[in-house]
Amino acid sequence: MQRTRSNLHPLRPKRLTLALAAAWPALVLAAPPSDSAYGTDAQSTHVEDATSRGIGTVNMITCIMSALRADALVNEGNYLALVDESKCDNNRASANNSSGSSSSAPSYMQAVVNSTRATNSAPMRMKAWLSMPQDGEGMTIFVNLTATEAPSDTNPYGAFRIDYCGQPDAMPGQCMMNGYLIGSASGIQYYEVEQGGGGGGGGQSTKALALTRSGDASGGGRLSYAEDGSPQEYTFAYDDAHFLRSNGTQDQCFSRLANEADESVWRYGLYDSSTGARITRNSGFPIEYLSGAGTVRGYMGYWGLSVPGDAAAPANGDTVYKVDYGNNGAVKTAYTYAGAAGRLTKYSKTTKPLVDIDGVRFTLWVNDRSEVEGGGNHSPGQYEIYWKQDDGNFVVAGTMECNNGPCVTRDATSDVRIAASYFSTRGGVRGFSQALGGELFIAIQPGTSSLASEVTLRTQSLVYPSDMPTDLECLSNCPTAASVSDFFTQGSMVSSPYAEGTAFNFQPSTATVAYTLSNGLLMSGSSPVTLATTAQELQQSWPQYTGGLRSGRLFRSTDKASLACGSGQYCDHQVEALDEYFIWETGPSAWNQFAALKNGNDYMQFDAPLNVDYTVPDVEAYGQYRGRKLVLQYGGFGELWGIPGRCVSAQTNQPQSCDQPQSRYVPEFVIPDTIAEGSVTKGPDTYYAKWLDRELRFARKDASQCSALTLPSSLPLPTDAGLKNPSQESAGASFYIGAKPTLDANTAPRVIHGEVKF
Repeated sequence: MQRTRSNLHPLRPKRLTLALAAAWPALVLAAPPSDSAYGTDAQSTHVEDATSRGIGTVNMITCIMSALRADALVNEGNYLALVDESKCDNNRASANNSSGSSSSAPSYMQAVVNSTRATNSAPMRMKAWLSMPQDGEGMTIFVNLTATEAPSDTNPYGAFRIDYCGQPDAMPGQCMMNGYLIGSASGIQYYEVEQGGGGGGGGQSTKALALTRSGDASGGGRLSYAEDGSPQEYTFAYDDAHFLRSNGTQDQCFSRLANEADESVWRYGLYDSSTGARITRNSGFPIEYLSGAGTVRGYMGYWGLSVPGDAAAPANGDTVYKVDYGNNGAVKTAYTYAGAAGRLTKYSKTTKPLVDIDGVRFTLWVNDRSEVEGGGNHSPGQYEIYWKQDDGNFVVAGTMECNNGPCVTRDATSDVRIAASYFSTRGGVRGFSQALGGELFIAIQPGTSSLASEVTLRTQSLVYPSDMPTDLECLSNCPTAASVSDFFTQGSMVSSPYAEGTAFNFQPSTATVAYTLSNGLLMSGSSPVTLATTAQELQQSWPQYTGGLRSGRLFRSTDKASLACGSGQYCDHQVEALDEYFIWETGPSAWNQFAALKNGNDYMQFDAPLNVDYTVPDVEAYGQYRGRKLVLQYGGFGELWGIPGRCVSAQTNQPQSCDQPQSRYVPEFVIPDTIAEGSVTKGPDTYYAKWLDRELRFARKDASQCSALTLPSSLPLPTDAGLKNPSQESAGASFYIGAKPTLDANTAPRVIHGEVKF
C-alpha cells in the first residue's frame, strides 16, 4: 500500500462535551506579528457542566485518540506513540494550574499504533495497544477505531466507532474496562463498564450517554452513570441560546451565550512582546532507560523524575538517555542518574511594599485557634487571611479543613479580624501565598503593633548536591531521623514528626538542631532525614502529610550569631532577616525527591520556574484583586501558576465555599487576551500572555427562559449489549486487533502527543 494521509480522523480537533455542537468565536488578537506564535498558537475551549463528570472519560478518549495521529501515518506499519496523560485529564490540569509542581511534568503513556486505509475513499482503521497503569498495576488497552467520515460543519462528530478493552497485564483476557463510542450525523452513543468502581472503592461503575442533534445548534440527550453503587442520571436539551438540565427532581436553566458564561483558563503561554515568539524554559526533556520490564520512557526536569505509573526509577549510577527527537528519528545522549529521597531548596530574599499586598490572600498557621476565634477550640489550625490596608488589620477569609481527607477551604461565616499586635510575640506575620510567589514574612517588633512597611518574599531555587552547605541548623519544625520514624509508625502516640520542643515553636530557644549534608541528603547524626512511608499509607493514616514532610527554616551555622535575641537565646523569626535560608522536604512523590543527570562530575541543571509580575486590571469584575500586583510562576510553555482560586458549584456554576458538596476549584479570574491587560513583566522585560485551554460554565437563568426546550422522555441509552472486545478473537470479528506487536527496544516514538516527529 502507498502512504495515504487520511482526512478521516474523527476526533481531531473536536472535544466532546454536552454542548459540543457549539462553536465559540475566536478572539481577535492584536500585535505582535500575525504570523508569530502569539498570533497562530491554537486556543481550545470546552464546556464544563455537572454532567461532565459522567462523560469525562469521553473527553479523555477523544484526546488520547487524537494524540496518536493515526490520520498522519496511514499505511506506515506499526509505530510507537507517546501520549501525555496529564494533557487529557481535565481534573489533573486544574490541579496543576492552581499549584504548580512536578505533577505538571509530562506523564507519558506508550502506545503501539497501526493505521490503514485501502484507498482515499475507503474507511480508515486504527489498531492501538496502549500501556497504562491502573491501581498500581500495568494495563494494556486494546483499541479498534473505524472512521468513514471526517467532522464537518454539517456533522461535527464525523462518522466513527471506537471499541476498547483494558486488560491488567497480570490477568490477560479479562476486560476490567470495556466500552464503545460511536459518532454519527445524528449524535453520540457512549457506554463503558469498569470493574473496581472507577473511584477506587471496589464494585463496578457504568457510564452511558446518548446525545442527539436536531439541528446545527440544538438537540438533547440523556446521561446515566453509577460509581460504587451511587447512581446519577440527567436529561438535557439545548438550542442556540439555552441549555436545560434535569436530575429528575430539579430542572436548571442556563444560557449558552459565550458572552454570558463564566470562564476559567487552565493553560497560558508567554510570548516575546516584540517578536511574538514563545518564551521557553530549560525545564526538562524526554528520557529513556532500561528496567526489568523493558524500556521506560519518561521525563526529567526541574521537579524531578516523571515516569508512567509505578515504573521503577533508575538506581544511582544507572545510565539514562536524554532523547532528542528529529526528522530522522531519535538522538540519544547518555548521562548518569543521581537521586536522593529528599530535596533541599534555597529561599532568597526579595521585598515589596506592604500596601502592595492589600487584599491578597495568604495562608497562616496558628497553634491555638482560640487565640484567633475565641471560645474553647484550642486545636492548631490553618487560616486564609489578607491584609486590609484601610483599617490596619488582617481579615480571616476562611479556614483550612482537612478532617482526615483532602484539605479544603471553608469560607468565613463571620467577620473576624486579627490585630497586628497578635503577631508581636511571634516576631511578625509568617505565611504562604501562591499569588505572592510562596513564602512571605512581615516583621513586627516585640511588644508593639507596628508592622514593617515592607513584606519579605522569597524566590526559590533547587540546591544540587555539589552546591550544598556542609552544615545547617534549625530552631523550629526540625525533623530528625528518629522523630520522623517515631511519628510515622502505626499506633504511635507521638504528636509531631519534629524533634521535641521544636514543633511550631517560635519562642526564643537556647539550643538548635544541627545537621550535616552528605550525598544530597540531610543527615541528623549518621542517619538521613527521609520519609519512607508510601503515598497510600499517608492518605490512609496521615492525610495532612500526603504532600510530603517539610522542615522549618534551616540556616547556615555561620549565620547563627545573627539570630541571637537575648542571653544565650536565639529567635527563629530573625531567620527572616537573612539573605537566604533553606527548607528540606521528603516524601513519596517526585517533587519531594531529588533527581538529576550527571555528565561526569557535573550535574545537568534545569531552570526554576520564572517569577513574573502581573498587575490585575483595576476594574470591579476582579473583586478584591483589582489593581493588585501578583507574582505568577512560569514553568514553561502552557504552565503559568499563581492566580488565586475560588470554588464553584458543579451543579449551579455559582460560587460557593470549597467545603460544600460538589465544589470545584477554579482560578479566581482570567488574564485578558489583550496587550494592555495581558502583559506580565520580569524586571525590564515585558511578555504577553495568551490563554491556550479554557472552560466555559453556562450562566444560570430563570427556568422560564428555557420554556421552549423539551427534555427527552423516552431516549434509549446504549447498553452492554453493544460491547465488543477487540482483544478477543472470534469468527469473522472485524473488531479483533490481535496481540500487541513487539517493537525493537531502540524504536523511537514517531509521535509525541499529537506531534509527528519523523
